Amino acid sequence: MLKLILSRLLQGIIVLFVVSVLTFMLLAAAGGDALTALRSDPLVSDKTLEEQRRVYGLDQPVAVRYARWLGGLVRGEMGESFSFRAPVWTILRPRLLNTLWLAVSAILLAWMIALPLGAVAARRPRRWPDRLCGAVIMLASSTPRIVLALVALAFAARTSLFSIGANTNALSLNILLPAFVLSVPLIALFLAQVRDGLGSALKEEFVQVARAKGLSERVVILRHALRAALNPLITIFGYSIGGLVSGSVIVETVLGWPGLGLLSVLAVRSRDVPLLMGVVLITSIAVLVGNLLADILLRFNDPRLREDAMRATTASGAGVSAPAA
Repeated sequence: MLKLILSRLLQGIIVLFVVSVLTFMLLAAAGGDALTALRSDPLVSDKTLEEQRRVYGLDQPVAVRYARWLGGLVRGEMGESFSFRAPVWTILRPRLLNTLWLAVSAILLAWMIALPLGAVAARRPRRWPDRLCGAVIMLASSTPRIVLALVALAFAARTSLFSIGANTNALSLNILLPAFVLSVPLIALFLAQVRDGLGSALKEEFVQVARAKGLSERVVILRHALRAALNPLITIFGYSIGGLVSGSVIVETVLGWPGLGLLSVLAVRSRDVPLLMGVVLITSIAVLVGNLLADILLRFNDPRLREDAMRATTASGAGVSAPAA
């Protein structure tokens, strides 16, 4: 497990470096900067703008600006936001917590709906629960998030049950509406995996043996069949964490949820490079952590993966020591 974590850590550092370089270059190629909008202000002279660019280092070549940003990151500093006039991490921290709570709530909602419905459909193939599952999967997977977000916005405006805007926070019930919108594609994904995976596991010989021992159907499903069907679900769970953190832009923007998605839109509009680089860095880390979590959970759930890893470690150790012998 330690070898896996160290390997993923090394890969993660390389990925983050490549992502940061590409992001910085693309932002520079887009043209303009945080001070460009001030050109239209008659109260701000060109001399003042040039002086501000010199102060913030915006007059330097792209490579120099990136090296300064990377050096600050190594020292634990993410720079200062041009828009908020505050350290980037101070701005990111509360938004990150809001987005994480939103992602966790969406995953929990998806699991609460997909697990029981998928289990019922797996036990009754080609009957009405199975057909209902198929309809839910098709509807949830084919409806764009932008449409769902607009429907949720109209519902909130008409009913006044949910508050939309900056006054929302992660600990209020207002999180339910954006969380549900964000969870809909996950419901389709989880539901399809539970129905198909559990349906296949229930036909396996070890499940028939468990039933022959007189175990209740609930014990057979929860202790035997479900565990056999968990591997793809665990993989999707790990990947979905990073995907939701990085892919919540539409939902947060439409529903006014104060998270990283909405913050990234504001950073792009204001061409706030340090802030946008911070958002990209945090979302990239979330994706990497989600992938690592999926790998760790897979090894805990499936003993075969642990045994394969131990054999690979033993073989590599033997390969290294054999020449010395």
